[in-house]
Amino acid sequence: MPTYQADVKPNQPWDADGTAEVTPRPPFPDLSPFLLPLEHRTGGPVEVRRNRYPAGLVIIPSSSVPSGPSVVLPMVVSDGDAIVISNGEHQDWPWGIVARFID
Repeated sequence: MPTYQADVKPNQPWDADGTAEVTPRPPFPDLSPFLLPLEHRTGGPVEVRRNRYPAGLVIIPSSSVPSGPSVVLPMVVSDGDAIVISNGEHQDWPWGIVARFID
């Protein structure tokens, strides 16, 4: 699965679930902003399914809260039905990660 970066700006305080505006950074081919659900998760592997999150999901570890109005997060992209992010206690993405489905 390709990994890119994206600017993420929540529509509520960082420590609350809700939504976030996500704007991919180059070299991602489409730099248009889009809206995704934002959820806090505990450590361990994460599976994001397209049937539940059709466009994707912003995941913020429940043990951390980014500071500032926005943050740059890694963005994993897939054209499949699920994105599985293998990670113990969010060591690879301490502030969060974006799982994005594309057609």
